[in-house]
Amino acid sequence: MQQFGIIGLSVMGKNLALNVRNSGFSVSGYSIDKPEVDAFAKYEDDKLKPTYSWEEFVNSLEKPRKILIQIAAGRPVDETLHTLLPLLDQGDILIDGGNSNFNDTNRRFNEMKKHGIHFIGMGVSGGEEGALNGPALMPGGDEEAYKQVAPILEAIAAKNTEGRPCVSFIGPEGSGHYVKMVHNGIEYGIMQEFSEVYDILRKIAGKTNDEMSQIFADWNQGVVEAYLSEITAEVLKQKDDLTPDYVIDHILNVASYKGTGNWMLEDAIRLGTPISVIAEAVLARFMSKASTRSGKEITWNGEVPADLVDNLGKALQLGQAVAYAQGFQQLKMAADAYNWDLRYPAIAQVWEAGCIIRSSMLKDIENAYDNGKKLDNLFQDSYFNDLMTQNIGALRQVVELATKAGIPTPTLSAALNYLESIFNPSLPANLIQGQRDYFGAHTYNRNDRPGVFHTQWYEEK
Repeated sequence: MQQFGIIGLSVMGKNLALNVRNSGFSVSGYSIDKPEVDAFAKYEDDKLKPTYSWEEFVNSLEKPRKILIQIAAGRPVDETLHTLLPLLDQGDILIDGGNSNFNDTNRRFNEMKKHGIHFIGMGVSGGEEGALNGPALMPGGDEEAYKQVAPILEAIAAKNTEGRPCVSFIGPEGSGHYVKMVHNGIEYGIMQEFSEVYDILRKIAGKTNDEMSQIFADWNQGVVEAYLSEITAEVLKQKDDLTPDYVIDHILNVASYKGTGNWMLEDAIRLGTPISVIAEAVLARFMSKASTRSGKEITWNGEVPADLVDNLGKALQLGQAVAYAQGFQQLKMAADAYNWDLRYPAIAQVWEAGCIIRSSMLKDIENAYDNGKKLDNLFQDSYFNDLMTQNIGALRQVVELATKAGIPTPTLSAALNYLESIFNPSLPANLIQGQRDYFGAHTYNRNDRPGVFHTQWYEEK
């Protein structure tokens, strides 16, 4: 009998199955797509078993069964659960490893609970390579059930620099998929910040692709030590197979998206979370599709500051910190709203390896939340407050220079405005509230005495 089962054998499912086998556990695989099973069968040995029917798959697993569903999110997951239910026994464990909406996971968790089936919604990050060699895993749902699958998940997960597996129980219901959604939103924000810095380097600093590649590679050894720095350096220096040019210069300026950033915005609006960097990153992808592409190319004839590259590195470092801070701020507000006990140091640690937003800064975030510290905002921590103090001048200069050159910086500007706002004791919201009271009698609070007030702003006729 096999110790683990995987439904869905496209690249992600197949690679996760191989990872399970390579980690010393036996695994069965099944797909409704027979060619996927045939391809999987090429790897068959005593620890890896292909199956060709639902019954064969379920019956091949030791009890309680531990099944990972690695298929497209949405209706296919519900259909799979409907098919599996009659074949399962109470106490079996189902894990949804797709990019499911956390609201769907909440519903499925409670539905499966009625049937005595444990349901875990698990975010998986790292792509195809991570699935094979070590992803970051974010499981949420039933903690007792998690403990039963933990040995396998810990074995297949990426390991951070301390050798700790990048998997941890997140919390109840759909919290695992919620954390993955936030991961993806942060990913949107940081990727857009990288693209804005790249734009300034080429259009104002006049750097070549090879020079920019080296700059990002240098930053990866210092101010922005991150997976995205590493791959940006690789993308920029890649020569094209079809022309004598670089690949980057022939990639169409349209950024695609799959929807998880949109989901994060939707819940941020519901919760009232100011995730401005992530919002601008999502809108920038919309903008890339809406652009008329009819304007003139930007040429900068002004002076190039001697410290521009240094300032760009500091701006990117601080912008990345703001993206993380906004993500964790939303997690805090979601935990309060949904009554989830989220473990913020563990979430940071899960992201330290295997996932797209991994960076050395996550260790600083883990430290910021360590020992049960309660932070409403990451910049309440001394490390991040000091980082803001040291780097905000560089961020201001970068945004100012880009504005003079006519280069849009939606996320870098949003990061700056966020920091200027959260530490500003006298924002002009009092005028908005005065206007609301004028036209709608919405009332207001005062700064000199308690109570709710309304002013008669005009004479009634």
